[in-house]
Amino acid sequence: MNDTVSTNPKAGEIIPDKLLLFWSFVLIGAMGFGGVLPWARFMMVTRRGWMDDAGFTELFTLGQFFPGPNVANCGVIYGRRTHGVSGAVLAVTGLYLAPMITTVIAGVLIQHYWSNPQVQQVFGAVMPAASGLMLGTAMRLVKGVPRQVGAFGVLALVFMLMAFVKWPLWLVLLLCLPLSVMISFGYARRVD
Repeated sequence: MNDTVSTNPKAGEIIPDKLLLFWSFVLIGAMGFGGVLPWARFMMVTRRGWMDDAGFTELFTLGQFFPGPNVANCGVIYGRRTHGVSGAVLAVTGLYLAPMITTVIAGVLIQHYWSNPQVQQVFGAVMPAASGLMLGTAMRLVKGVPRQVGAFGVLALVFMLMAFVKWPLWLVLLLCLPLSVMISFGYARRVD
């Protein structure tokens, strides 16, 4: 089956049609138990080939920069890039459709059955799998980081500040974003 409408010859990017864009984001949202980032990367990079790892890392980085859910921001950016405002709306609507329906149904069921110990055990059992998905995706995102000592230094600093020092996210961003930009521009000047 042909998943594409056209190819952007400048970037070599595959451009999905609107129905495929919507359906792909429905699948991302439907599979995203414990977080949709691993599934967004899988769908956009591995399964559909819309971009490579570096392109996804750039998209995700931009999505993290704006307020709101990261993958929804990625959907808005990618949908807008490929099909304008309607693409952005289709991507975000697709992303939230299955989780909205599932959450409403699950909320009703959980309210009714929460006192059951087996239900509580299932929720505890899902947590390691969800954490593993996020860790695996993080390791794949590292592949898209520029191969510069400074970039990996910032990556290590962010990890240490978040994991061990336990700084709030806003403070880590306040320190590390300008540092990362300065290092990147310094490296670009040395290369020129």
